[in-house]
Amino acid sequence: MIELNKIFINLNQKEILSNISVKIKKNTCFVIMGKNGSGKSTLLKIMNQLILPTKGKSIFSIENSIPMLFQKPIWFDNTVDFNFHILQKIKKGQTNYSWYKKFGLDKIKNQKFTTLSGGEKQKVFLSRIMSLDQDLIIMDEPNQSLDLQNEKLLLNLLNEEKKHKTLILTLHDFELAKQLADEIIYLDKGKIRLAGSNQEFFENFHKLMKKN
Repeated sequence: MIELNKIFINLNQKEILSNISVKIKKNTCFVIMGKNGSGKSTLLKIMNQLILPTKGKSIFSIENSIPMLFQKPIWFDNTVDFNFHILQKIKKGQTNYSWYKKFGLDKIKNQKFTTLSGGEKQKVFLSRIMSLDQDLIIMDEPNQSLDLQNEKLLLNLLNEEKKHKTLILTLHDFELAKQLADEIIYLDKGKIRLAGSNQEFFENFHKLMKKN
């Protein structure tokens, strides 16, 4: 579905990503990990064709970028229902209400978005992206601001989605990655320091941490 071969990217005369090569297969969950500033969000945008690499070769099965979950999504000073449906009004497709209902947003649909907690806002953003029912789901830190109960619900929902969709996520939470990912890469200063299947990654990651 997505293949990057020896990708480099420079922004404002600074090297952000260096020699990145990955291959993402259809109907798998691919997780990008790393500390803040390691290049995770930039790599996610390259995978969604929002940023062109400075150097390297890219192959995509989808011609154009798709709606994705950013760390700071756009919102409007209106109701929960308005903020949920705004993407559908732009894309004009059939609405999938599954996540909307499972997160209980139908119960607060008339509430002003500005009165919501950070976790409630995140549930709106998550449900809005999932309302499009895309085959490829791209999310930057999907669990941010969620409490433990809603993070567990998110985990269950994503595990269900990955049975028939391709997921690309950035995460900080190792436990969440362990329960979700098929393949994981760990970025450090714009370079892939570790990559592999779920089991391989965590076996080698623990060894790597012991050495450090």
